[in-house]
Amino acid sequence: MTMEVEDYKIICIKGELNGAEIPLKPGEKIMVGREPRFSNLIFRDLTISRKHCCVELDGQGNYYVTDYSECGIVTGEGQRLDRFVRIQCTKGTVLKIGKAGTEIALE
Repeated sequence: MTMEVEDYKIICIKGELNGAEIPLKPGEKIMVGREPRFSNLIFRDLTISRKHCCVELDGQGNYYVTDYSECGIVTGEGQRLDRFVRIQCTKGTVLKIGKAGTEIALE
C-alpha cells in the first residue's frame, strides 16, 4: 500500500490555531511548542512548553508522539502520555496540550 502525502496531517481542532492543517510526509517529524528555535508548529500559549512534543509519521503510516513537556499531554480518551517515551498513536488520536484547551488531531 502506497501512502498518499495528503492522507496524513496534524489538524488543530481547538485553540489559537483552530482549523490549521499541517501535512506530514513519511519519515517527517513535527516539533510542537512555543519556541521557534525548537518547534515548527508554534503556539503562543504560555502553558505549552518551548519544546512540548514531537509528532512523527513513519513509512507505514504509523504516528509516534514523544512528550517533552512539564505539564504533559493527555489523549482524547484521557490517557496521559509518559514523558520522554515515544508512544505509537493511531490515526484519529486527539492530543490535548497545554492548559488553555489546545487540541490537535492526528489524521
